[in-house]
Amino acid sequence: MTEGRCEARFTRRYDAPIAQVWLALTDPASVARWLAPPAGVEVVRSERERLLELDWSPPGEPQSVVRIELRAEGQRTLLVLDHRRIDAALGMRYMGDWTRALERLEVSL
Repeated sequence: MTEGRCEARFTRRYDAPIAQVWLALTDPASVARWLAPPAGVEVVRSERERLLELDWSPPGEPQSVVRIELRAEGQRTLLVLDHRRIDAALGMRYMGDWTRALERLEVSL
């Protein structure tokens, strides 16, 4: 952690194949349902069914990075979400925001 910044990591296992989870992460209609990303979010790196990295820069917030990695576990999918370089004043809010968003993702699968 750097001065005034923090990070959060979330690990989830979903009872869905990796292709289905990837679609939920990348299809605009699906993303709108589970994440409703704020303005200022841009995909900076994408490796199909493996990695999605976002420049997370909502208005009024310092730039941070969201990295989502996927790994197949049979017919299940392991998802690891790292949100890095979060302004420390926003850290606890993002803990709750991501917890709820990942719950909505699970429901949408």
